[in-house]
Amino acid sequence: MISITAKDESFRKEVQRGNIWKVIFKVCIPLALYSWMSQLFSVLDTLMASGISSEAVSTVVYMVQLQHIVLAIGSGLSVGGGIMIAHAYGRGDAERIKTVMSTTVTLCLILSALIILILPFTPAILRITGTPEVFVTMGATYFSITLLGIIIQFINTIYISNERCRGRSRKILILNLATVILKLGLTALFVYVLHADIVSIAVASLVSYLVIFTFAVSSFMRKEDAFSFSFRFVRFKGILGQLLKLSVPSMVEKIAFAAGKAMVNNMAAGYGTEIVGAAGISNNMSGLLTGIHVGFEDGGATLEGQLYGNRNIDRTVRLYRHLQLAVFLIAAAGFVIMKILTDPIARLFSLSRGGYDPVFHQTICEIFHYELLGCILLSFAYSAFALLLGLGRTKMILAINFARIFIFRLPVIYFFQNFTSCGFEAVGYTMAISNSAVGILSLITAEIIIIQEKKRIRKD
Repeated sequence: MISITAKDESFRKEVQRGNIWKVIFKVCIPLALYSWMSQLFSVLDTLMASGISSEAVSTVVYMVQLQHIVLAIGSGLSVGGGIMIAHAYGRGDAERIKTVMSTTVTLCLILSALIILILPFTPAILRITGTPEVFVTMGATYFSITLLGIIIQFINTIYISNERCRGRSRKILILNLATVILKLGLTALFVYVLHADIVSIAVASLVSYLVIFTFAVSSFMRKEDAFSFSFRFVRFKGILGQLLKLSVPSMVEKIAFAAGKAMVNNMAAGYGTEIVGAAGISNNMSGLLTGIHVGFEDGGATLEGQLYGNRNIDRTVRLYRHLQLAVFLIAAAGFVIMKILTDPIARLFSLSRGGYDPVFHQTICEIFHYELLGCILLSFAYSAFALLLGLGRTKMILAINFARIFIFRLPVIYFFQNFTSCGFEAVGYTMAISNSAVGILSLITAEIIIIQEKKRIRKD
């Protein structure tokens, strides 16, 4: 018999009736630390790549966006599955949880098989996507290995989504800490001791992903648990349509966002390939702040999904208001801290085997100065996305992020490049404008959706 454990049932009731701040902190703070550490993972990856050469760091930064395009497919499925599971969990429907879980894992396994088939054609695929030849030459093998890592991450994202839904945020944090320690240790060994190239960075990532993967497989094999996997519960009929309805907009949004960032990198390369590296480093630095917001978004989305699944719209909105205040205060404090740390962090990225590069240092600082300005208003997007995800409004998030790239970002940098005398600073201007605009748009969208949902509930 499939059942929800007593511990999971206790947490479900706490979400429905407990103190809102207590529930948010219990779920979101460990997730924020998890997300921040994941971003730190990326920052240190980039830092170690910069220790090889400026060309190496630019290649890694460029390939990361292509990685995100592929990863978006699996993570999109985990988003759709996570929403459906949260709604079912809020109602206490154990069989529905297991059915959605098993079907989502099966789809990810099918996607993994397709990725394996394209591995031999990696250089050709990179050229088709418009990747500069210098990045193809240096990064083809790196990208192939990261694709193998993405296959493991497909399963990891589903597992993490399940654990997040069950309120097991501290477990996620501990597993991620183990992953980061292993990853950083291997990368430092390869780069600083063995003096290897960027391929070793991809290998270190691949090995580190196996930490969470091991726990994921173990968890999925617990047959009587509602959050486990079973081929008997795979149901494409009645599940696949709804799953894709929620997942496809998330996939498209993530793919479009990553592709758009890759396009921005291509345009930034017009100022020189080192600008791509500086812009990527700036993005990673801002991620040390926004990474915390992502944790609150992820935790808030699953909490609001459970409340909405139980048709508790008033408490859903109250939780959103609390989340909105929390992310804004974090953004304000983070702005001050990152402003103080800008110069020393940028200096670290300016050190390589060739010595200290003061020009690269100044370039990073210039771009990051403007990107940081946009992080205040951008904070409202994370609380709004948590609400929209919880309500299953993935199409709205697609529309907002489409606007972020194709209205507020690409046209803006094109304008600066072709109609002004701005230099590379235009990259920073563009980030400030697009991030601020998407924060305002998200805030307005959330308020409209709240009004619509309250009217719909009253009619029902």
